[in-house]
Amino acid sequence: MIKTKKQLHDCLNADSVNYIKRNTSFKKSFINTLATNPINDQKYIWAYIKELRYNEFYLNNSFLVKEKKNILHKCYYTALLILSNLKLKRLSYKTGIQIPPNAIEEGLTIWHYGYIIINGESHIGNKLTIYPGVEIGNKVPGGKCPIIGNKCFIGAGAKIFGGIHIGNNVTIAPNAVVVKDVPDNCVVAGVPAKIIKYKN
Repeated sequence: MIKTKKQLHDCLNADSVNYIKRNTSFKKSFINTLATNPINDQKYIWAYIKELRYNEFYLNNSFLVKEKKNILHKCYYTALLILSNLKLKRLSYKTGIQIPPNAIEEGLTIWHYGYIIINGESHIGNKLTIYPGVEIGNKVPGGKCPIIGNKCFIGAGAKIFGGIHIGNNVTIAPNAVVVKDVPDNCVVAGVPAKIIKYKN
């Protein structure tokens, strides 16, 4: 959870590792915009991730969080949160990505444009790599949502539903449907997903 400016800075640094073309000077970023083909372009994906992290920072310092802080401090960040919500919504329409604040820890990588839907009750660890077409949430309205560990890879079109636990360093194959717990260090695939390999 991002509460301080240092935490925000550290999180953005971790997120930017795979967005070198975007996390550069204005001149280099502009040249990359002209030279990069649409398949490899990450402009709006990085913009979404960056705004998501600022949104988390503003939210965690606003009136929506019950912590003893200066009223002016909370007023300031609540105003910034309202503006950030509008910007994040606009970027969501452009990218198809719907990730709520405070759902994913630092080191997020999203490859390619396309819809990604994550329920706000889900929790995902650090260094997540995710592709388009992924849905993570509950089986029924109001039901429990997944808890996913660190360093996981979720392939395109994968679905993860229910109050399940997915361990660290797990690879979920494209189009897999995961509805049961998954241990650390393995690869799962299929409908419903089953373990097909353990990692060394």
